[in-house]
Amino acid sequence: MSETPAAHYAGIRRVLWSVLAANLAVTLLKIVLGVASGALAVVADGFHSLVDSSSNLVGLAAIRLAGRPADERHPYGYRRYETLGALAIGFLLLVAAYEIGSAIVERLLAGAAPSITPLTVGLMLLTLPVNLLVVWLETRAGRRLNSEILLADARHTATDLYVTGAVLLSLAGSWLGWPWLDAVVAGAVVVMILRAAFQILRDTSRTLTDRATIDPEDIAAIAYGSPGVRYVHRIRSRGTPDAAFIDLHVKVDPAMSTEQAHAVASEVEHRLRAQLENVAEALVHIEPARQPLSEWERMAADLRQIADGLGLGLHDLHILTDLDGRYSIELHLEIGGAVSLGEAHKLADAFEERVRQKWPEAERILTHLEPIPAQVLQTGEPASTAAAARVRAILRQHVSEAQIADCQTQSNGEHLVATATLRFPAALPLAEAHSVLEKIETDLLASELDLERVTLHAEPEG
Repeated sequence: MSETPAAHYAGIRRVLWSVLAANLAVTLLKIVLGVASGALAVVADGFHSLVDSSSNLVGLAAIRLAGRPADERHPYGYRRYETLGALAIGFLLLVAAYEIGSAIVERLLAGAAPSITPLTVGLMLLTLPVNLLVVWLETRAGRRLNSEILLADARHTATDLYVTGAVLLSLAGSWLGWPWLDAVVAGAVVVMILRAAFQILRDTSRTLTDRATIDPEDIAAIAYGSPGVRYVHRIRSRGTPDAAFIDLHVKVDPAMSTEQAHAVASEVEHRLRAQLENVAEALVHIEPARQPLSEWERMAADLRQIADGLGLGLHDLHILTDLDGRYSIELHLEIGGAVSLGEAHKLADAFEERVRQKWPEAERILTHLEPIPAQVLQTGEPASTAAAARVRAILRQHVSEAQIADCQTQSNGEHLVATATLRFPAALPLAEAHSVLEKIETDLLASELDLERVTLHAEPEG
């Protein structure tokens, strides 16, 4: 919903006030005509229109409550007061049906006949375009604003068209000398009122009983389209047509850090709100995937979890195996730069010990300790033209000039750093692209330039 809740409910109130004025005019006209002529069907139709007016008042009261912002007592907001207002309209229709039914029984017992004049018929005909306009305005506004009150009231008001037509039929029957037709048509009016009441009570009960408001398959399709999502389950939705609440469980790679998993959840929530209409809130519960894809992945997940538990970073992980099923693990451990060598070595020993407890098959563990800077590094100055040309020349030994999208060589004090973005065919396997990057990095670090750091990025062509 692009507009604010306050503007949303203000629009609903304007429609209800306009409809109330029209319904009161029609109600007064029908009841006066019915009482004056003694036509029971006209009186029944008048009471039906009176319920329309009453429902408008109920709607206005409900919308006033529903428009209040969420607070501690109602953390989800007050929107369901609109649903309660629609429910009240349904009960008003039941009361009207009972009153008209009682009048039918009294008419049949008394045996009186209505007195019909051309003026009665003409004035009843005038109410038809008014009812038609009210139905059109309410239905259009109800769909545009996704309002339960307006849609319920529009469905109710729509019955006026059929009821008034039936009443005109009864007047014609009485004019022709068939007074019994008046009671029959009044009975048909009761049936129409009961049908409208049932539809309203059915729809509001679905909201009050937390029936799903959005197809779970639609939610799952959007969630699976988000990067990092492996499995989606326990999908639920509830709420009102103009404010749906969604919650679901998403499984991700167990090796993810808390920050990474939170980023996945935020992306899923953003996509749900962007691609589904009228979503007031989306809540994603993150779970670790219990079935990694391979034994290597299980080991990688365990290593990252152990590192996270010790407050360490981990990258450049390599796991080698021999024919006897023994493992050799090589990796870089990231440790705060302010930590002494002795403390860092103790952390590395603790990490290796926990890895061996989890994976006894790990025969050799080699950890490269890498300090994490205490502050963000300053951007270096551009290196000499000769150094930049030499870096580009080494790149061209492995890729074409057209594949070099960006190449920068900078000087940080006494050392050089090189960065480059290289383009490869989109269909090239990732392993092959990574192999090329490793060869380039090895050649650059082994060159006479004495590079301190090399960062290479691969992206698809086109």
